[in-house]
Amino acid sequence: MVAATVETGIEESGDSVWRPPYTVDTLFELPETNLRFEVLEGKLIVSPPPTTAHNSIYAELFRVFLSTLPKEVRILTNNAIRLPNGDGPIPDLLVGTVARPAAYPKGLPAAQVHTVVEVVSPSNARTDRVTKTRVYAEAGIPCYWRIEQRPWKEHLGPCPAVVVRLRGKDDEWRQTIAPAGTETELPVVVDTDGTIVNVTLDPARLAA
Repeated sequence: MVAATVETGIEESGDSVWRPPYTVDTLFELPETNLRFEVLEGKLIVSPPPTTAHNSIYAELFRVFLSTLPKEVRILTNNAIRLPNGDGPIPDLLVGTVARPAAYPKGLPAAQVHTVVEVVSPSNARTDRVTKTRVYAEAGIPCYWRIEQRPWKEHLGPCPAVVVRLRGKDDEWRQTIAPAGTETELPVVVDTDGTIVNVTLDPARLAA
């Protein structure tokens, strides 16, 4: 998906009620559109609708998570997260512990989100690899899955590949890259205690 900071239109309108710096609340004040908006580092980011391949990847991963993770875990797609700094990213998929999602109509608090998943497209690669890596870590979300559809400088081998960043008990971050064609045990954090459930996955399945 194309991801870009909105620099024309909404905020340039003379009678606009939306002014930077933006917050997650801005997302729920915008008019309905087929574009997807997020707020990252106080900036309004817009993306067009995802491709069929993009949707298929996270839909398959949703099925994997649903069959593997504990039943009490909540798995949500395209749900805004309320970060402590006011940002509002919308990951493709998240794993959280929330008994009543309807109680949070304007975004799930970051404290209730334990794993996030982003499917990377060439046009939004920097946002997912750099910006979201930073904002999710700063918000205290301990596990970040990134699904790469094409080779990149860290991995020139088979794709899709899954990149998992996990915060350890020593607060150090550890990264695992799982290539297509190999079954790999990958961690998913599922609760506020940092409980990890390992999911065995060949990333090739996501593109099948």
